Amino acid sequence: MTPAGLAPRDFALWRALALMGRRLVAGLDQRLQAQVGISVPDLDILMALDASDDGRLRAGSLGEMLGWEKSRISHHVSRMEARGLVRRFSCSEDHRGTWIEMADGGRDALAAGLPIFADHLQRGLIDVIPADEAVVVGRAALRVLDASPASSCQAEIDRIGDALGLHAGDVRASL
Repeated sequence: MTPAGLAPRDFALWRALALMGRRLVAGLDQRLQAQVGISVPDLDILMALDASDDGRLRAGSLGEMLGWEKSRISHHVSRMEARGLVRRFSCSEDHRGTWIEMADGGRDALAAGLPIFADHLQRGLIDVIPADEAVVVGRAALRVLDASPASSCQAEIDRIGDALGLHAGDVRASL
């Protein structure tokens, strides 16, 4: 049944995009769990910490980058900390914020997980979508993200646009 107000084709587009994302993430999650013992959210956090200038991020910045609520970051980081993947400590500048940094176990897990991630990305996305279509998919994704009412992740969206050679102004202008 198609939801009221949506054409069957439009609903099918939603379902295709949602299913594509879920299958890509589920397949990666299965491989990471089986081979490294980490999840996709673990990998997301470890990659974000690795990409930071000094190897650490404030919890709020990490949440903003990933588009996660404060409580989700807190609970997930607690579980990762218990497994020796990250360390958490208070911000000495204002004593209100919390810093998160990668622990040795996290560095090891990231080193083991990145080749799995790269292979999964190559086989499941890059090899499947021709380069000319990938530009269209990237532009479409940025349009959807730009049109979203959510205010989180804007810095990450801008970084993605820059990496794709598509600046936010370019995407907005092409709407």
